[in-house]
Amino acid sequence: MKDPSHYPALPTFLVGVVLTLLGGALSIWSPPLADSLEGKVYDTFLRSAPRHPAPGPITIVDLDEASLERLGQWPWPRYRIARLLERIHEGGATAVGLDMVFAEPDRTSLAPLSAEILRDLGTRIDLTGFPQEALDTDRTLAATLAAGPFVLGYQFDFETDRGTACLLHPLRAAILDEGGTGAPDALFDARGVVCNLPSLSKAAGSSGFFNVTPDPDGVLRRVPLMIRHKGTLYPNLGLAIYLRARGGDAVLETGPEGIKALRLNGRRIALDHRGNMMVNFRGAHRTFPHLSAVSVLDGSADPARLKGRIVLVGTTAAGLKEIRTTPLDAAEPGVEIHANLLDNLLSGDPVSEPRWARAMRVLLVLLPGFLLTALLARSSAGWGVALLISSSAGIWLGSWGLLVYRHVFLPPLLPVVTLTVVFTVLSSMRFLRADREVRERTRKLALTQDAIIQSLAALTETRHHETGGHIQRTRHYIRALSDRLQRHPRFRDKLDDATADLLFRLAPLHDIGKVGVRDRILLKPDRLTPDEYEEMKRHTEYGSETIRLAKRMMGEDAFFQIAEDLVLNHHERWDGTGYPSGLREEAIPLPGRLMALADAYDAIISPRVYKPALTHEEAVRVIAENRGTYYDPAVVDAFLEIHEEFRGIAARFAGGGVEPELPPEA
Repeated sequence: MKDPSHYPALPTFLVGVVLTLLGGALSIWSPPLADSLEGKVYDTFLRSAPRHPAPGPITIVDLDEASLERLGQWPWPRYRIARLLERIHEGGATAVGLDMVFAEPDRTSLAPLSAEILRDLGTRIDLTGFPQEALDTDRTLAATLAAGPFVLGYQFDFETDRGTACLLHPLRAAILDEGGTGAPDALFDARGVVCNLPSLSKAAGSSGFFNVTPDPDGVLRRVPLMIRHKGTLYPNLGLAIYLRARGGDAVLETGPEGIKALRLNGRRIALDHRGNMMVNFRGAHRTFPHLSAVSVLDGSADPARLKGRIVLVGTTAAGLKEIRTTPLDAAEPGVEIHANLLDNLLSGDPVSEPRWARAMRVLLVLLPGFLLTALLARSSAGWGVALLISSSAGIWLGSWGLLVYRHVFLPPLLPVVTLTVVFTVLSSMRFLRADREVRERTRKLALTQDAIIQSLAALTETRHHETGGHIQRTRHYIRALSDRLQRHPRFRDKLDDATADLLFRLAPLHDIGKVGVRDRILLKPDRLTPDEYEEMKRHTEYGSETIRLAKRMMGEDAFFQIAEDLVLNHHERWDGTGYPSGLREEAIPLPGRLMALADAYDAIISPRVYKPALTHEEAVRVIAENRGTYYDPAVVDAFLEIHEEFRGIAARFAGGGVEPELPPEA
């Protein structure tokens, strides 16, 4: 069985598969945060979609500020409400819905009001001659409701059991069970109700609730079309108005997960399992035509706004209206929300989230995710970027197109986020893997360089065995000096870690030019003559020529430059009396100045055929005496601070036949 290292792309592939499967799982069991973010995407899509060309035949009669200013504060006497409804009916409205509830008897009715005055104050009021409609305004309103296509509104209560004597009008709908339990168990179930007076409910003959519940983020996107109360289904106000205006049959489709859809006159309205319809909002407030209630009462309203239209009676007056945040408006009155819902039912274009969209959402996570994983595991990152951009754009634009042209919302965020996460994580893994490979190649290259450097330096040892230990000692002297001078302001920028490392690795080459010196001079067991010494001095040039040849072949590089500075200049002196070029002070490259001291110290403490070895203390004294003449004063100062390290290095690499040393990273 092959080692896993033979399959470098396998970890990347496995991580990509795991991340994609995780995204698929989240698309099935979506967390609340994902739902909230998808809701924001839905809002953005809806705002950017082309607006509905014209709302349906719906008019809002508004109890607005002008009406209240002219006719008095709310609540109005019920006879005035009755007159308003009569005017609307006479104007030719096909159905009229009331976004209000008459839960208590009208206290402005003269008959009950006179009875209260008689009871409390002992004064009898003569009601002779008053119009009948003023004596009992509730009876007047009931008579009006009985004579027209009116639909009352009421409010379900989910916390208390009040409203036990209410007269409500249930939703008459057949149930089409498609493999479910036959009962819409997931519907909202209300305990109580705030309802209209029984006399009014009986007279109207039709009613619906106006409960709405925003999503957890406070935005109203869905409205329940039906709620269960004491085992019976009741319609939303908009649905009740639709049925009053258009009639026809209602069929409720159920399945294993609960409600699926509501069929109205053959038109299918998709619902979620709790009976909610996702509203396709037409626009901000006042998208639908408004008529002021006072203009209807005084006959100045445009008759065309009533004839043949469905009318909603409600209020947009400050302090009276119910305000909700919708995808298209931060403050939309409740009556306009009902108008949007009703228009969706009339047009048959509410937004749906069909069951197949769930499967499609999972596929949009898995298929591009697996393909992206395969590409990033086997191909270049460029192909991954191309797939990420094209897939994300396709999913996003496809989802927008489905909402705008097919009224289907396919949430795009999780597939796009999954692709982005897969690309980011796998690209990071590829980068880290490539970085490891580069660092490994760099490490091996450094080892190769060290091996070559020390092998070349060993050539000198074959010619002159005394230099073997010298090579190792001088490279460590250089390291010690570099470490100390890195703290010196003058050298901080010149001696970074990389330069110090190169000095350590290249130091063994400083005497490589001695290979070119003839044996009779290099191995002479006595002091050299002036002519022989001149030839010996040429070893710096021989070594420099070798380095320059490599530079011409490989190009300029810090590696070769430092090597040449070490080889050519390590016998230059601070006062300009050195060789081969007689450079002085700062003109001497720093590697040459460091090696000059390191080489001199080792020569002083080592025995030669022409002199005995001196002690460490004597070497320190000699170097200190030549501060500013032979050696850079700053380098000498650094040496004097760490000379004990030099003593330790000399002891560690004592002798002439020391084996070459592997670098620390080997």
